[in-house]
Amino acid sequence: MPAVLRPLAFISIIGFLSACSPAEYKVIGKASDSPACHLSSSICVETPVFRRVDYEKDEMLIAYDQQKPTEIADAVLKKYKLQAKRTDSLDSISTTMITAATNGQDPYDLVKSIKANETDVDAATSNFYVSASLNGAPIGEYPLGLTGADAMRQRTTGRGVVVGMIDTPIDINHDSFRSTIDRVELIPQGDERNRLHGTEVAGVIISQNARIGIAPDTKLIAISAFSTNPANPDERRSNSSLVARALERAMLEGVQVLNLSFAGNADPIVDKLVEAAIQKGIVVVASAGNGGPGAPPAYPAALPGVIAVTAVDKNEQVFNHANRGNYIDLSAPGVGILTTAPRSSFQVSSGTSLATAHVTGAIALLKALNPNFNPESLKHTATDLGPPGLDQDYGHGLINVERALAAQ
Repeated sequence: MPAVLRPLAFISIIGFLSACSPAEYKVIGKASDSPACHLSSSICVETPVFRRVDYEKDEMLIAYDQQKPTEIADAVLKKYKLQAKRTDSLDSISTTMITAATNGQDPYDLVKSIKANETDVDAATSNFYVSASLNGAPIGEYPLGLTGADAMRQRTTGRGVVVGMIDTPIDINHDSFRSTIDRVELIPQGDERNRLHGTEVAGVIISQNARIGIAPDTKLIAISAFSTNPANPDERRSNSSLVARALERAMLEGVQVLNLSFAGNADPIVDKLVEAAIQKGIVVVASAGNGGPGAPPAYPAALPGVIAVTAVDKNEQVFNHANRGNYIDLSAPGVGILTTAPRSSFQVSSGTSLATAHVTGAIALLKALNPNFNPESLKHTATDLGPPGLDQDYGHGLINVERALAAQ
């Protein structure tokens, strides 16, 4: 009997995990804490214990102070049988970052060992980040009137403001992209699917189409760091190494507002770079995430100083796939949104990615009128939704552009 029960239990748990998430899981042990185990070993069913593999399986990051000699990192690479793939200088946080191949070793275990035994370097897994939009949602009413962005666009189109976005590559030749776009490619352009999410997000920010773009004359620095996940063709994914390099580049480019329409877990290097961007005066806007009400806080949105944005529909109801939490600051239109797609086409999509882009575009409009605009005023001037005051579904409420301008 036990020989039959064990594989059945294993299959049922794998099926449950697969239904919850496309991520991989690794068996790291077995648990024998069922009531049957306390009665007799002959009827005990050991349950596998899993760890989610939400990081690159053959890659890790080694970081150390730029002032220290490279020999300290070389010694660690040799000791742990690692192979350097590339080295990047993250000047904004005075750090040298080495992206290293682990040669078949589990990065998670290596990180634990290096942290426990080495003092001159830090180690981290190269954690995954995923884009935050879903395609194919029913089209809603034109959303710009909900926030006052359409009225504000009669006064300014965002000219003179530099916005950065870290996303997939975009279709830079789209017919409705006539504003200034600088493209920074950290990954190849790839096919149309690979360019979809970035093109959608860019459209909400700068499209010249009056039904789509919030700030059509804003200069956009489009940094490509996300690409199609081979294990899930509908998902766009990146990792800590690429996102760190993209953040450093955004700061070098002098962006004033930075759109991060993606979500992941806390990360030691990425989080420091986001904090450095905020210290430089860059307004960082990030997606609250599409994990649903039970999901943990999404990063970098959950970092202090980041404007975390959730999505609402045309009836000002929160997107049912959106994360909830006390880190959420603002709501914006993000359900059934018409936006741009590759090959000069258009598409209807939903998600906190698009709501984030809406807020980014609105901030560009406000900064064009007042370069010293304080984004904190967006929280105090938002249209309250849900329970009175700050709440975990809507944050401070729906962004209200006209009210925010009047408060300056």
